[in-house]
Amino acid sequence: MTIIGRIARLAFWTLIFGGVLFVVWQRDLLRAPIAILDPSSQAAFEQWLAEDTQRRVTYQQFEAFLQERGVADIVPPWQLARIDRFYAERCDLPIWRLPPRELWPNVVPALELVREYVEPTVGEVAVQSSWRTPELNVCAGGASQSRHLDFQALDLRLVEPEGELETLYRELCAMHERAGRSSRMGLGAYYDFNDEGFNRGGRFHIDAAGYRTWGRTYSSGSSPCNRFD
Repeated sequence: MTIIGRIARLAFWTLIFGGVLFVVWQRDLLRAPIAILDPSSQAAFEQWLAEDTQRRVTYQQFEAFLQERGVADIVPPWQLARIDRFYAERCDLPIWRLPPRELWPNVVPALELVREYVEPTVGEVAVQSSWRTPELNVCAGGASQSRHLDFQALDLRLVEPEGELETLYRELCAMHERAGRSSRMGLGAYYDFNDEGFNRGGRFHIDAAGYRTWGRTYSSGSSPCNRFD
């Protein structure tokens, strides 16, 4: 076989082999799991922010406001724009909303309670939900006078949960009692002694709108704090 023939034959088999590899690669690519962005994650928030220039400017102003009031390092500021994912999806509403500027001062006392009482007691927390529009509040079944409507309240969970849920709520109730009436702390302790499967994520509510506590049915009588020693 001539040199030209050998080169042609080599080129032919190289082309065939390369084609087989390409088909296998494409097949494996189609079978590979596709990474889905968590719509309530920081990456999703950054994506949402990048979609609108004015939105980004407003958020930068919000961060500057928190910094000025000395509360920018308590929870990641982007979490304060997050609406509870469960309610957002159920109500077909956006997960991200920046509160109106006139409401920004209202969240400061709740953040100060997180810094002074909550995190020293139970550890680092993440914000699941803060401000609610009236539309969202109705759909979520919130109280007509919900403190979320005025950006006064935070729904929180532990960043690194450990132990039993009962232990968490026992610690929260003890913290609430130590803080006392002068703290004006509202504690939503969503724990049900008779239903171990309820609120497995350990969500709880904090506001600075008045000293009180409540539980699963949003009444003071349902608060687990009534049963802890």
